[in-house]
Amino acid sequence: MHYWMLSFVILILLIPYVSSLKCYVCNSNEDPTCADSDSLGKFVKQCPQREEPYCRKIVQRVDQETSIVRTCGSKVGTKLCYKTAGAHTASVCSCDEELCNTAATYNVQQRFMTIISSITTLTITMILLR
Repeated sequence: MHYWMLSFVILILLIPYVSSLKCYVCNSNEDPTCADSDSLGKFVKQCPQREEPYCRKIVQRVDQETSIVRTCGSKVGTKLCYKTAGAHTASVCSCDEELCNTAATYNVQQRFMTIISSITTLTITMILLR
C-alpha cells in the first residue's frame, strides 16, 4: 500500500505544471477596437491550460498599415520583447500575468529604453569630442 501511494506521489510530481491565464485575444484587422487599449474588455479570454502560459501582443506594419494581434501562447522565449527588421516589421512582446498584453506596458518600456540609450549615446559622444 505504501509503495502504491509513493508511486502515485512521484507520478504527480513528474507531471509538468499546467495552469491557465486570462489574456486579451483579438486582431485589429478583424475588429478595429482591438487597437484601442481602453476598449479591450470584450476581448478577455481564458487561455487553454498549458505549460508556462503567456499573453502576447504583436504590432505589425505592412505596407504602411499597422495592425495589432493579441493572443495566448505557451513557453515564453528568452526575450520578452523583440522587433523584426525589414520592409514588413513586427514588434512582439510576451508576458505571463493576467491581462498583461495591453499597449501601455510595452510602450512605456520601449520609450524608457530609447531615452536611456539616447542619453548614453549622447554622453559618450560628448566625452569623446572633448
